Amino acid sequence: MKTKKHLLFQPAQTEEEKKRKRNIIITVVVLVAAAVLTYFAMPKNRELSQSDIFDPAEVEAMAEQVVDYINAENFDGLKEMSVDDMESIMNKERMDEAKARVSEDWGAFESVTDITTTEVTQRGVTAAVAYVTAEYENVEIHYTFAFDEEMKLASLGIQ
Repeated sequence: MKTKKHLLFQPAQTEEEKKRKRNIIITVVVLVAAAVLTYFAMPKNRELSQSDIFDPAEVEAMAEQVVDYINAENFDGLKEMSVDDMESIMNKERMDEAKARVSEDWGAFESVTDITTTEVTQRGVTAAVAYVTAEYENVEIHYTFAFDEEMKLASLGIQ
């Protein structure tokens, strides 16, 4: 009959085994930290109607106001409703450059045909984002506006 031997003590690990074990632990810790940081950095979207911060009707009204100011070339109005960092780009020269990247001849403004809103949280900052489709005589323009928690225009995109 065979008897099992029980080891009370494990044999000592070699230096190579210790290094390998340490490298595995370091790799696991780095991967977990990277996963947590990636999750935190990724934007999280939710319906604006579920927001505790923003009112969907107010965001839509502000988005329409931005389109009106762009069409009227009311850069003082745009500066007034924007965060400080945006003031430097709210001028005729910069706006004409942005418009020209889309089309040289937009034609007359016709109407806003669609506004879609969402709340986006990224890196601890929450914003209301409005995606606006506007019809002009010669082109359809897609605007993207982001408003901070104080309802200041924090980002503007034209496509």
